[in-house]
Amino acid sequence: MIKLAIPIVTVVSGTKGGTGKTTIAVNLAVLASYRLRASSKYPVILIDLGVDNGTASKILLGGVFNVQYTIVDYLTGVISNPLYAFYVKSWRVDNDEFRVVFSIPGSMRDRAIIGFRIRGIIDAVANALSPRLVIVDTPSIGFDRSILASVLSASTHIIPVATVDHSSVESLRGIVEFAKLVNPGLKVLKPILNMYNPKYPKDPTTGREWLAIVKEAVGIEPFTVSYDELFYIVRQAMEVESIKLSVNESPALMDINRYFNEVLLNSLNLT
Repeated sequence: MIKLAIPIVTVVSGTKGGTGKTTIAVNLAVLASYRLRASSKYPVILIDLGVDNGTASKILLGGVFNVQYTIVDYLTGVISNPLYAFYVKSWRVDNDEFRVVFSIPGSMRDRAIIGFRIRGIIDAVANALSPRLVIVDTPSIGFDRSILASVLSASTHIIPVATVDHSSVESLRGIVEFAKLVNPGLKVLKPILNMYNPKYPKDPTTGREWLAIVKEAVGIEPFTVSYDELFYIVRQAMEVESIKLSVNESPALMDINRYFNEVLLNSLNLT
């Protein structure tokens, strides 16, 4: 078991893909790593559980895709220590260096075994590196709920992410209800309504405001992250937006910064 009281925050979007969930998870991990750099050598662990080798880890790897070991290698007995499936991305800003430790999930048809050992992976890495925060990026499409149940059982908080789309909001409603059922002690942080355009605040089919629709589905007033074309162009280029763009260049990045400061820091008591 984890020796320290480390927040484990899982980012979810249900079965709906394309919500920007991974982009948000990566940027929150980078922001947290920078902010907490003085308190730990490895302040943030980002666990990528994406299918087909994951997207979060590809963003952090950049153009390097040949890695030695993955989580699947640990799960299938190729390696005995899950730490071998984790890698470090570091940046230097002025005289400060900060790091994010992240996993490479690997590719495997039968991923159900992950559900039985995910807690052991989290415990092993957290105990070895003493981070301040663990962020888990869950895949959406093709993710078995038995695996998600194991991840949610190990989590302390979740961040629900949806877009201005009815299927996305309904998917999010179902996954939040499932999360509360699996782990009654789980804290649901303010949901993120991503790619939101304030010029079009209402659903054209019902005339209701999207903020009200999401609040009704999740039970919490959502936090909006602006639609920003530049932000997603950079994302598609496999860059880390928090490093490559300034807040003044990107309304979306500004919103994620605000979410980090107003929601994540306050809710997790990270100082």
